Amino acid sequence: MKVTLLGILIIIHLGCKGQNKEQVLHKETHKTTKVSHQLKTQYIQTLKELKLVSDSSKSYESIKNSIKAKKLDYQGSPTDSISNLFTISLVNRIIPFWEGTPWSFEGHTSVPKKGKIACGYFVSTTLKHIGVNINRYKLAQQSPINEAQSLGLESKVFKVSENSIDQNISKINLTLTEGIHFIGFDTSHVGYILKTKDQLYLIHSNYIDSKGVEIEKIEDSDVFASYSVYYISKLSTNKHLLKNWIHGTEIKVISSN
Repeated sequence: MKVTLLGILIIIHLGCKGQNKEQVLHKETHKTTKVSHQLKTQYIQTLKELKLVSDSSKSYESIKNSIKAKKLDYQGSPTDSISNLFTISLVNRIIPFWEGTPWSFEGHTSVPKKGKIACGYFVSTTLKHIGVNINRYKLAQQSPINEAQSLGLESKVFKVSENSIDQNISKINLTLTEGIHFIGFDTSHVGYILKTKDQLYLIHSNYIDSKGVEIEKIEDSDVFASYSVYYISKLSTNKHLLKNWIHGTEIKVISSN
């Protein structure tokens, strides 16, 4: 029986539907790679590149405790400083540990590389581990639009649905400022978008071939290309979320039920 690539993507797309049940990055996080016409560009290829050198010999638990202590030092600091701390804590300290953790429909491990992790649980768990006061189970079980609204708080959720992949990417790039943000894919997938140096990256638990947690350029992502509707909430530049995070205020999860 002949199976087209589109058919494969549709099957995989439906398979992930069950998910419903800092502005400053480290200077050593980029790698130079050759591109066409002998020009060179810099882009991030692995999450390991984002990890702080100073954390290389530290355990995951010690880093979680370090972030918790650092948050106390930043109470009363300007929003820009808190935003920077949020980004570094999530992008450079917590997320890199999760690289390669396998995806599973029911995966909800809280320990990187031990067990499996679904896309929603990857987002909710990493946020929980930098100190966002939210129920990681309840958040992960919501639809992408509800997750976006929950994390956005009083800030606007941006819906992107243009006429082509290139137009969607362009719209997202124009909408977002440098930093880390939440993205929901129609009704069945979620992850993060990292914007740095005008390049967009998708960080997510990839269900295609159960690849698991990875970073990829948005224009190279088969997952991104298989959707046409996206819901985006700003995270590291969301003053409402940052205020709740730094003070440990509970964030209520918006549910359809």
